[in-house]
Amino acid sequence: MHALSRLGTVQYEVPLASGKKPDVRFNGGSLVVCADVTTVSDKSLHELNPVEELSRLVEKAKTRLGLPIGGVRITIESDTQYLRGGRRISLRMPERKRLHDFVRDKVVPELKRQVEMGNHAPTFTVSDGEALIHLTVDPRASPYSSISHAVYDLPFIRDRNPLYSILHDKAKQLRGASGIVGIIVGDVGSATLANLMSGSGALGGKAVAQEFLRQHSSIHFVLLISVREPPFSWYRAQPTERWLVWELVGSKLNSPPAEFESLIRRAMELLPKPLAMAANAARRAKEPGFGLGHHGGYEMSGSRLRVSSREVVELLAGRSTVEEINRKRDELSDDGPSGLPNTLPRLMELYLSQGRMPIKVSLTKTDEDESDDWMEFEFGPPDPAITPFR
Repeated sequence: MHALSRLGTVQYEVPLASGKKPDVRFNGGSLVVCADVTTVSDKSLHELNPVEELSRLVEKAKTRLGLPIGGVRITIESDTQYLRGGRRISLRMPERKRLHDFVRDKVVPELKRQVEMGNHAPTFTVSDGEALIHLTVDPRASPYSSISHAVYDLPFIRDRNPLYSILHDKAKQLRGASGIVGIIVGDVGSATLANLMSGSGALGGKAVAQEFLRQHSSIHFVLLISVREPPFSWYRAQPTERWLVWELVGSKLNSPPAEFESLIRRAMELLPKPLAMAANAARRAKEPGFGLGHHGGYEMSGSRLRVSSREVVELLAGRSTVEEINRKRDELSDDGPSGLPNTLPRLMELYLSQGRMPIKVSLTKTDEDESDDWMEFEFGPPDPAITPFR
């Protein structure tokens, strides 16, 4: 909406004759576009294969038996089903509603038995006819835990996957729409829109969208938008750069005009730079005290001190305390609590103890890609009125 509004006239949820209200109605003179916006994730597949929940329950059970943290290795077997149009992979593990009972009745008794026998690295296989899981618990080997399994979220069937399902549902919203009609899809955690492994035979977002458009002639395009970041590296010193990738898939039956692709290209260039991957942003949003500002960051040079504008305002508003700010910066410090002036209150205390007061306060504005500004204090020479006698 933000990007398109700078390229033409945008209306939101204009009712169709059917009573449905698509998200976007764009008029760019020669181009009229009606589109609905949605997101795709593999949440439904994760519900069927609750890997993280299994790991959490096993770790919790191990801790109750007095075993040290970490050292759990879980391997989950899988099944491959061959269906019309392709294959589907599912893990051999209990469904989520049975997972707690499975760990309690199958995993804990065997783990407890081996611990009582003095086995320092219990290794065993758990099966109930459907589930088949191998476990090793050896905290001496590693303080970390791991879980391995087949990749179950890559699509191999064109019309049986999360992306096709949401496209199919959205097509109903656009029934009877005029102009260039399409669906804009944001990736919030779908393997279909990720960088596919070469040689896997899995289908990408483009192949799924093409199949959808083949079966729905009233839809002219699908726009797929994802966020990318480089592979994780311990040696990366600079902040991680993230960027948007997009793919416009046009119908072979009712292909949009060439100028429409030019419109989308210009709109994508106007979108803000992503600050986080969608899955990580969702996790952080659930954390207490969440904020993407410059919290914890500062620059100190001679008589100048630059700190987070949001952090200062939150302190003055009573949303945070001096102790909380000190604790957060100590956590960000390489050496932990050190007593050094590495926090906003301590830095202010340093200047105040020298009898130096601010003579200028200025604000450094950042662009729309940032979620915070910088507040800069310039401190003068020691003031005799507050400087201790020597």
